[in-house]
Amino acid sequence: MTFIQTFGRTFGTKSVSVTPGAEAPGRNVEVFEGLVQPDSVDFNVDTPIYEGDQLTWDDPRGGQQRVYATHVDVLDAGSRNMRHISVKWAKTPPVPASPSGKGHVIVVNGSNVNIALEGSTITQQVPVAAGYEQLTDAVGRALALIEATQGIDSDEVDAAREAGTLVVEEAAKTEPDRRMLKKLLLPVRGVLTSAANSGAGSAASALITQLMT
Repeated sequence: MTFIQTFGRTFGTKSVSVTPGAEAPGRNVEVFEGLVQPDSVDFNVDTPIYEGDQLTWDDPRGGQQRVYATHVDVLDAGSRNMRHISVKWAKTPPVPASPSGKGHVIVVNGSNVNIALEGSTITQQVPVAAGYEQLTDAVGRALALIEATQGIDSDEVDAAREAGTLVVEEAAKTEPDRRMLKKLLLPVRGVLTSAANSGAGSAASALITQLMT
């Protein structure tokens, strides 16, 4: 018997939909039985699941619970009914470290946001809440402009990058907090002002206006 067959009879399982993340892209969305716990989900040892994957299951209160795999332990030892995968999860998608080098840090494609770690190398794709696509697109264009403008202090650029990724993290929630978004956009607009004074001119000013959400 498998791990899920053994322990599922006692503790019960949920059907968990797994949407591939950036660590192992190219897979189809699949549904697996899992043991859902307050901060983890356990699967059979051969379940194809990786860090960054989105996990969705029915919430007994109604609707669905959507979380993201933040750490995956493959426990491939012992008897067959003990071998399993333990997945730690969080309600917000993992955000990569601040990038070094120039290029788009955030690129919007429909309702999905690509976050690049270095230059144009895409490392994480997350869906944003409906109605927040234009905001995240504006943040991505703002960061690209900031990185391309000479004369901006490196600490300011880092602050804009950090705030921008936090904006995406908030926009990816089921119900983004608009007050939090306004707070996070302040440093981005501030660095855009520096960009405007350093030669970006009307392009930076236009983005400042768009980010007055």
